[in-house]
Amino acid sequence: MSAIDNETFAKLVKEYTPNLYRLALGILHNSDDAEDAVAESILKAYEKIHTLRNVDSFRAWIMRIVANEAKYIYAKNKRSTPIENVEIYMPEFQDEHHELWDIVMDIDVAYREVIILYFYEQLSIKEISKILHIPEGTVKSRLYRGKQQLKTYL
Repeated sequence: MSAIDNETFAKLVKEYTPNLYRLALGILHNSDDAEDAVAESILKAYEKIHTLRNVDSFRAWIMRIVANEAKYIYAKNKRSTPIENVEIYMPEFQDEHHELWDIVMDIDVAYREVIILYFYEQLSIKEISKILHIPEGTVKSRLYRGKQQLKTYL
């Protein structure tokens, strides 16, 4: 029995959708693919809602689903997107920090997803470790290396 009902699920999805989109966009660099990743992730989350035992874990749980889906789409696109067409998939993210966002989007994807989860989503190292299925030490080293890459741009 799930700790979350349909109404709560819908409320939480609505609350976290911008965060989910930002994570997917950070991995995919393409707004259409990011939207697809979020939509597919929400569907998968709804289908697997019975596996969630604690409503307090919802954010990390759905972020993990989005990260996995975005990585799957990224790998699928990597096999099928010619290198010369990559530039058309680089959207401009419009927010009050879009210059910084553009710089974040230029760093390596492994570092970028940790930077987004840590600084934009304000998740702990432990939560990021669970979402990305990597050890906490790896999160710390990627965070450090990502910050080093950001320093070279700034």
